[in-house]
Amino acid sequence: MSEDKKDFFDYDSYINNQEKDKEKNKDTKKNKPPQKKKQSAKSGKKKTAEKNMQSEKSIPTDKDKNIQTENVKKKQDKESIENIKRMFDEALDENREELSELTEAPVEPEMPVSNPEGFRRKLYMLFGVVVTLLAIVGLVSTVGFVVDKVKAFADNTQQKNEFAEYIYPIVICDPAPFNQAVKLRSDMVITASLWDIILYEDKSRYETEFDMIVVPELDVEQHCLKLFGTGLNVEHQSVLGADIQFYYDETIKSYRIPANPKYFSYSPYVEEITRVGERYTLLVGYVSPTPAWLALDGDNEPVADKYMEYVVSKRGDEMTLVAIQESEKKGQAYYEHYGIEEGQEE
Repeated sequence: MSEDKKDFFDYDSYINNQEKDKEKNKDTKKNKPPQKKKQSAKSGKKKTAEKNMQSEKSIPTDKDKNIQTENVKKKQDKESIENIKRMFDEALDENREELSELTEAPVEPEMPVSNPEGFRRKLYMLFGVVVTLLAIVGLVSTVGFVVDKVKAFADNTQQKNEFAEYIYPIVICDPAPFNQAVKLRSDMVITASLWDIILYEDKSRYETEFDMIVVPELDVEQHCLKLFGTGLNVEHQSVLGADIQFYYDETIKSYRIPANPKYFSYSPYVEEITRVGERYTLLVGYVSPTPAWLALDGDNEPVADKYMEYVVSKRGDEMTLVAIQESEKKGQAYYEHYGIEEGQEE
């Protein structure tokens, strides 16, 4: 620029310079870090006090430590439980459908019950029928029992059996008719007494010799008294029959008799009983060879070979044979002998 123009004031350049300076100042302000404001003394003291309180609070006590450890343990336990649960869930999630199929029980089809009330009624009806049948059976049994008892009482079955048992040893001997027992022969009385011992006495109390038993004569006399009463004059002797033998040994005053003889001539069947005071007249059928009490158990009456009338005196339970008489009723042997039917005359 020339010297002429130095004194001249350039207004435009002055303005441009001013604007540039302003822009430079702005850039410098932006680049400079912000300056901290100066705090007053009071605010500084306050902040130091707060820092001291925070430092005191930050120092943990024993109680705080225990609580923190418990919280840590709880948190660890919770995490372990969640981990285990997550593991089971992952394991079960793989086969959940298969497990559900296995665990589900098959559904059984329900039986159709159309009318439960009707079923109960049928059940009650069946129960009533069964009870009625049982009642009928019980009634029939009771009636049959009563009829049998009345029938037995009407025909004196028990009494007939008692008399048949009493006269059985005498019927085996088949004695001839007599009116007084004192007139009977000794061999018949001894034979009947020995049969009474064989039938009803306890033979184990006697001495045995092979298949024979030794019976003292005193026992024989007691059975003679039982059957025929007092007043008998018995002469002890051996009885040698065709079918059975009773040996008398005078040296030991005893009889040797078979323990279990197999021969029985007749057995009694008491058909009728007639009573006059203490005397009973028995219509006795001689049956061969079944015992009377066995024959009486049957429905049919036994067929008797012949009939005799026995007169027996009974006082209480004691019985005594008084007499044996011929009977007007004939037996099967009589009709067979004469070749006629029962009820016809000769």
